[in-house]
Amino acid sequence: MSLTIVVDSMTGQGKRFAEKMGFPVVMIQDVTDTIQGPIFLITRSYNFGQIPDLTKAFLENHHEKVVGVAVGGNRTWGQHFGAAGDKIHTQYQIPLVQKFEGVGFPNEVKNVQQWLKAFVEKQL
Repeated sequence: MSLTIVVDSMTGQGKRFAEKMGFPVVMIQDVTDTIQGPIFLITRSYNFGQIPDLTKAFLENHHEKVVGVAVGGNRTWGQHFGAAGDKIHTQYQIPLVQKFEGVGFPNEVKNVQQWLKAFVEKQL
């Protein structure tokens, strides 16, 4: 089974987080309809918890393939930290696996790696 990680990253930190997961990574602007199998989305919050427009457009077309999401943000935003992930979970019923800061602290990276491993094992 092939799983693809799709990333919406403005600064590159989300992409660096994604590359630690051990699965193929595709930037959201490069997504085509040829992606086979499940997708794990890594996106970001902006403007204190809003979902980026590119992520919204992607989800409108591909939400049925997205099995989980991790959202980057800044903890100084307080209650708005990673709030785009909460909104994605509510609007699309996609599991919010992790909110992370920067390129991800080791425990944040490990949590997502473990979730992805468990997901893949369940599919086999």
